Amino acid sequence: MKKLTLFFLALIAMCQMQAQPGGGRMMQVSSPVVNPDNTVTFNYRDANAKQVLVDVQFAGRHEMVKGENGVWSITLGPAAPDIYPYCFIVDGTSVMDPQNPDWFPNEGFKNSLLDIRGTGEPLIHAVKNVPHGSVDYVNYYSETLGLYGNAIVYTPPFYDQNPDKKYPVFYLISGTTDTEEVYFKVGRVNFILDNLIAEGAAKEMIVVLPYGNPMKYYPEGTDLRGKGDMFSKDLINDLMPFVEKNYRTINDRNYRAIGGFSRGGNQGLANGLQNLDKFSYLCSYSSFTTTAIPGVYDDAEKTNSLINLFWLGVGTDDFLYGNAKDYMDFLDAKGIKNVKEFTSDKFGHTWMNAKYFLDKSLRLLFQK
Repeated sequence: MKKLTLFFLALIAMCQMQAQPGGGRMMQVSSPVVNPDNTVTFNYRDANAKQVLVDVQFAGRHEMVKGENGVWSITLGPAAPDIYPYCFIVDGTSVMDPQNPDWFPNEGFKNSLLDIRGTGEPLIHAVKNVPHGSVDYVNYYSETLGLYGNAIVYTPPFYDQNPDKKYPVFYLISGTTDTEEVYFKVGRVNFILDNLIAEGAAKEMIVVLPYGNPMKYYPEGTDLRGKGDMFSKDLINDLMPFVEKNYRTINDRNYRAIGGFSRGGNQGLANGLQNLDKFSYLCSYSSFTTTAIPGVYDDAEKTNSLINLFWLGVGTDDFLYGNAKDYMDFLDAKGIKNVKEFTSDKFGHTWMNAKYFLDKSLRLLFQK
């Protein structure tokens, strides 16, 4: 045991030291560093790299400068307080920031997250001194998929202290290539809702974050032909019954909402409009859906009577703006009531917009 302890102590010491031209202790590197003026310094250590760039949402891609001890560095900004994804590009390969524990969960790219908090009014997603809800990672068996699926469930503050109270439910879906974690780790839905509930600006509710791409559960090469829309079938036939069995939900269409960002917005609207017996609140963030849903668009009076809120938001600088605006115009032409929100200052198709739209629409869900 003594020899093993000495081995680990030596290993730790080796990790803390690095051979430098003159010898000595490794210089500690922090990254990212948010400066008082809201500029940001990015640092990346790699003495052997030939070129290192940083690619950050508020500034684009910039080449970094190599300094002493093999540390590449650059300062960019200032930037408006918010959360921005970024990565380093090391000799042509994108990598996350090894000094930053906050990262963007995604099927493909793995960006780190820069949190600029600022010194003014706390942002909508800030962690404030208010009662906080809980976030559960759940696994449920899906008959549709023939396997266990993943989801995240937010319950509001004091949920466990009120065992007889039931709550409305919002099914909130992330975008293309996003996992079920993104509306939690990047969209910060739990903190946004905690803050709104504390202000009395939103109703207490349960929020369910499904995984929008169940095809990724299967090994590559699996023949999924003939399976159809597995996400929708799983959502309606498997995930919803699981949630209603295991959480205290109000199982009535007037207490169910559905929506999402990007592809998740399309999935939310499509499922909501095709299941108006189950949902009466519909939200689309930077998205749109098909105009060919039987019995919905050609009977505006009936559709309007079934939808309590039809909320649509998009940035005018979003690459999906044209499609989203065309869909809004289509709804207007059909006489279907909707609420619209536009932005022009949040870098287009971004989670800054997703958070902003979420804040605006949560205030309207389940209100009389």
